[in-house]
Amino acid sequence: MSKRKSFVLGFAAACLCFAVIYNVRMGISILSGIIPVDKKISVIERLVEENYVDDVSRDELEEYIYKGYIAGLGDKYSSYMTAEEFTLFRENLDGSYSGIGIQISLTDENLMKVEEVYADSPAQNAGILQGDIIYSVGEIDITDSESYLEAVNFIKSADDKFTVKGKHSDGSEFSAEISSENIDIPSVCYALLDGNLGYIRITGFETNTAEQFDEAVKALENIDGLIIDLRNNPGGLLTTVNNIADTILPEGTITYLEYKNGEKKYYESDSDCLDIPLVILVSGNSASASEVLTGAVKDYGAGTIVGTTTYGKGVVQDSYSLSDGSCVKLTVAKYYTPNGVCIHGEGITPDVEVSAADGFSLPSVTNSSAQPDLENDIQLQKAIDVFR
Repeated sequence: MSKRKSFVLGFAAACLCFAVIYNVRMGISILSGIIPVDKKISVIERLVEENYVDDVSRDELEEYIYKGYIAGLGDKYSSYMTAEEFTLFRENLDGSYSGIGIQISLTDENLMKVEEVYADSPAQNAGILQGDIIYSVGEIDITDSESYLEAVNFIKSADDKFTVKGKHSDGSEFSAEISSENIDIPSVCYALLDGNLGYIRITGFETNTAEQFDEAVKALENIDGLIIDLRNNPGGLLTTVNNIADTILPEGTITYLEYKNGEKKYYESDSDCLDIPLVILVSGNSASASEVLTGAVKDYGAGTIVGTTTYGKGVVQDSYSLSDGSCVKLTVAKYYTPNGVCIHGEGITPDVEVSAADGFSLPSVTNSSAQPDLENDIQLQKAIDVFR
């Protein structure tokens, strides 16, 4: 045997010996190559307890086991939600929540910043403005993420008046007495444009969106054309978008789902429909339920699609609540347009392609009154041109 060969074999044997010793020290046998899941978790748990340098939250570790299991599917639309996360998820879909009518964020300086103030809300009536910084809520001083979440939960559950203290963007400080109420989140706004054209923007398809859409249609009666703006609309409830599509489309299939076992479920529109010229505005962030409506309008030739190619989410999720209040959300079906097209990963190409101007952003929706930026919104300008 050559010296080189002897060296290689000797080095390999040493590595194997080291590996066996190392794994035996860790309490893991490599002889079989298979470790039962429960044993592996126990070993990892012991390693963390004995060696991890900082404090450990057992509850958080357990929650991330479940999150990791669902993440292992490799599907960005499937997820595990804790009880708290599931509560927030349902509130967003319901389109209402208990609060004071503001959208907030935690800044890098651990301050609560007011991003939006809803019209006719307790916050607006108390003089709280967009851009304000809130220092304290009730007896809670907001100094970090933990106190921020504590303040959020306090606002949602408060039965009596409480004091909100902070600073306006001009530097002046404020102190407001305020009460939490049930807040309906606006997801639809509308306006009458020149040329007797109606404009309805839908920001999401929540539980109360169809009702808000019907109110907008009634307010815009006797119009000569309608623009429905779905730009940046991430989707929402399938039942909601089908109710809205039923108002717009003639009799026939709106969409259908196909499940794992091959079963198909159809959503249909009746013969009552809006018989006016229609334009649908879309963008690359128009997804899911937005694409259900857009795809149906395009397949029926019921309107003109204007904007840029949509996101391409052609799958549907169901949520399964667990006994401890947590939830598993899973992708369970693909959906198809009336002509049998699955747009997943492809999106919908508009009839008239036009990109937004550099730096342009859609205004926030804080009430039912739309304020489209006609001067700078070249996509909306193009939509109006379609009617001419």
